[in-house]
Amino acid sequence: MRIYFLVLAVVAAAVAVAAGVVYYHYSSFTAVPPANSSVQSASTNSTPTSASGGALKVFCAGSLKIPFELVAEVFKEKYGVDVHIEASGSVMAVRKVTDLKKVCDVVGVADYRLIPKFMVPEYASWYVAFASNEIVIAFVDKSKYADELVKDPSKWFEILARPDVRYGFSDPNKDPCGYRSVGVIALASLRYRNSSILENLVLKKTNIDASMEGDILHLYVPAVLNVKSEDLVVRPKEIDLVALLEAGALDYAFEYKSVAVQHGLKYIELPPEINLKNLRYSNYYSKVVVHILVGTDNEKEIPMAPIVYGVTIPKNAEHPDLAVKFIKLLLSKGRDIFVSLRQPFLEKPLGYGNVPDELKGYVRIEG
Repeated sequence: MRIYFLVLAVVAAAVAVAAGVVYYHYSSFTAVPPANSSVQSASTNSTPTSASGGALKVFCAGSLKIPFELVAEVFKEKYGVDVHIEASGSVMAVRKVTDLKKVCDVVGVADYRLIPKFMVPEYASWYVAFASNEIVIAFVDKSKYADELVKDPSKWFEILARPDVRYGFSDPNKDPCGYRSVGVIALASLRYRNSSILENLVLKKTNIDASMEGDILHLYVPAVLNVKSEDLVVRPKEIDLVALLEAGALDYAFEYKSVAVQHGLKYIELPPEINLKNLRYSNYYSKVVVHILVGTDNEKEIPMAPIVYGVTIPKNAEHPDLAVKFIKLLLSKGRDIFVSLRQPFLEKPLGYGNVPDELKGYVRIEG
């Protein structure tokens, strides 16, 4: 077993930054997915139609499902083309293309780095980074100790560690929100100089391992993730935890802020040093590295970094021209849609690789 606690206190003292403020929020805003039949879910049985003779197919992160559905409504009105949206964890979204050889026209992920890590150059030749987010802890009125958390949000890790509290995060091997959640917990251990936070909330309850190499804390997530405790719940994607919260089967969940807002959940914001939102703390975030799919050929090393979403068109897309139009719409009118759903857009989206000419006016080419 990799041991890191002997040196954690020393490293934490070197990297700890000034304390941030933790905020509590309640959102009465709830986004309702459009009911128009032009947007097809993965479970829809009807056969979609379009001007091109087939629907545009999109694989996307769960946290992109609602905004992409609204973009799809505008796309349908403009081009008369239906859009089939299949939401999953982002790692699963790209692996549908790379491992399962499934065909789609657009891939949208909650971590733009997954595209170059898994898809470039064999399955995609370019990508755009376009939106941001942050990790929060979501809950509902009936969550245990919710009143106590609201009064003192800085006690979040103490409350989650209580034996009668059930909390959850998504699977790090399938969903960026999952590897970001365990990364946030690890960053909290560094920031608060308290190794028991990571030990109690992750290491004791799963087969995830940890080691300190220099001043970098590494977390290793086996390809087969085992949960050893009934008070920790892991699901394939962060959206799956929302229903459990609402049903009272879960007290707290690590979620994207946009997901909490769109589903009308209460939540606390975490300090900027650990919430993966602030570019100012990029170097600090990178002191935690999460290794996913450990023990397989697909093992990837993912340093924590500010959250940035990405989109691309796979090389095997059946409707590449329409896919470009969808992404063009996303980068133009989609900006207002995302902002209305409390999901910030980058001031100027970033383009990498052979970005189509039709999109170059909407991005800053980085490489």
